[in-house]
Amino acid sequence: MTGAAGPTEGASSSGVHGEDRGARGGLPSSSLSALRGPAVRRLLDLRHELKLTTRHVRLMAASLEVTERTVRRWLAAAEHDEAAAEDPGARAQSRDRFSVTPEVRRLLALWKGNVAAVHRELTARAARGEGGPPPSIPTLHRAIHRDLTPGERAGLAGGERAARKHDVFLARPRGWRNQVWETDHVQVPALVDVNGKPRRPWITWFTDCATNAITGVAVTPVHPSRESVLAALRSAVLREDPYGPFGGLPPKVRVDRGKDFLSRTMTAALDLLDVLVEDLPA
Repeated sequence: MTGAAGPTEGASSSGVHGEDRGARGGLPSSSLSALRGPAVRRLLDLRHELKLTTRHVRLMAASLEVTERTVRRWLAAAEHDEAAAEDPGARAQSRDRFSVTPEVRRLLALWKGNVAAVHRELTARAARGEGGPPPSIPTLHRAIHRDLTPGERAGLAGGERAARKHDVFLARPRGWRNQVWETDHVQVPALVDVNGKPRRPWITWFTDCATNAITGVAVTPVHPSRESVLAALRSAVLREDPYGPFGGLPPKVRVDRGKDFLSRTMTAALDLLDVLVEDLPA
């Protein structure tokens, strides 16, 4: 998701940290900007169906933190311009507008998100005749906030752990070891030789939510089934060699709506172990 921001909005001259918030402390401005297109296209559909009302416009304006007049202006522009429907309220695009290039991304990663250092590097290269004149620091800031998502900016400045703060990855209470496990299948992004045929194997695993430790695992050359789930569960419960040291019996196992995990055989096995199965919502 992208959104325009000035040099003083959530970024200093020395980095790309921080992010603007909506006027009422709601969604970030970049998220509000990204929602404009889908919102305007939905209103256009309602208008074509002769179902658009003032209430729809008022609700959309409140959600996007703009005025009703602004929403109506976006609708009028989108009626005759497909680009306006894709990116309502966007500034007029000019051919010479600076955009973040792959080289700028590499420099941001090299200098850990320090925009001033990236600007000095671009200036030094231009002085040596390597490329054209660099943009100003405010222009560079605007391009970075427009072309990079908050997660990308955080990742360039602070690494993968910082980027994940903008994601839903591991967004749950920590708890304690073996309090809750989660289980799922994942296909390995690599080819292996299985009886002379290249295949991408599947991994069925149980993970401990508190420590992220893999308590049990089963690898199959074909799509997994309840047999592979039971094999992974056995390796998760047992702790003696060749299993462990992680493992044991958790009070609860979360399942991501998989039929293999919710089969009668699997639920019966977990019932015998006195383990509660929680089917996660979509």
